Amino acid sequence: MTEITIHRIETAPGIMLSVAVVGAGPLVILMHGWPELGLSWRHQMAALAQAGYTVAAPDMRGYGLSSRPADPVAYDLDSHADDMAALARALGATSWVAVGHDWGAPAAWRCALRFPDTVRGIFGLSVPHSEASPIAAARMFELGYPDRFFYVRYFQEIGRAEAELERDPRATLKRIFFAVSGDAPKSAWVKQRPIDDPLLPGLPEPPAGPLSFMTDAELDIYAERYAQAGFFGSLCWYRNLDLNAEQGRAYGDQRIHQPAGFLCGDKEIVLSMTSGALERQRAVCADLRQETIVPGAGHWIQQERPDAVNRALVSFLDGLDD
Repeated sequence: MTEITIHRIETAPGIMLSVAVVGAGPLVILMHGWPELGLSWRHQMAALAQAGYTVAAPDMRGYGLSSRPADPVAYDLDSHADDMAALARALGATSWVAVGHDWGAPAAWRCALRFPDTVRGIFGLSVPHSEASPIAAARMFELGYPDRFFYVRYFQEIGRAEAELERDPRATLKRIFFAVSGDAPKSAWVKQRPIDDPLLPGLPEPPAGPLSFMTDAELDIYAERYAQAGFFGSLCWYRNLDLNAEQGRAYGDQRIHQPAGFLCGDKEIVLSMTSGALERQRAVCADLRQETIVPGAGHWIQQERPDAVNRALVSFLDGLDD
């Protein structure tokens, strides 16, 4: 297998993405979520390359070694999809498969809608596809979390969350990674607490030693990148909810017509927060070929259960030409 190489790819004026690339064959782009990096796909890259694919795992816009625009509006889903299409063109691909986890999943679903002639398949992890909500984000916060803390509402104010999370990036990341993993109580992330709370004190204490799915050396890499880049860019993904919905509705038909797959753990917090999400996804995916729920796994599924994820992805990819 060819060694992983790091590319600097311009995807828009002033936007450079740091992209890890390995393998030869049809292109698969792996899109991470929050608070992660392209490193989150470290267990998938070799497996997919060995299966006969070119694999690209960028630090997404706002993260790690990639560009971090100062304007929060620069982090909308259409822009992220455009980044991925430009990345594919730079790598010489005329068609490609979009794979995404956490915020990377909505980005991947948006790629499928925005580029139906070049995205030949879509695989989401943790966040199912759904049609854009007609309800404004602030109103959804009021309806779902009245008079209580909700992390997405907390992230809307620029500066407050950044100040909290950047105080000690390593401790921040370890606590967040543990809190929604399969090792923590499922309710820990959304337990009842005052509306004006900060994020971290309400989360459970992580173990003193390494996380079960991440070595201390790997956590150190995450911490170093967030110490360098800060949290502003990554948090801005949460600050365009109404714009993302407006863009989604503009597509009219928001059904996914390409072959699609989905995988998550049975302790996935996103499913706990969004009742009926899998049923809604089935209704808006015309060719849903896989739906896999992994017992005992939490939110960081590709890191917690890499073998299960690799099997599912290779099976999905190999079946696209059937």
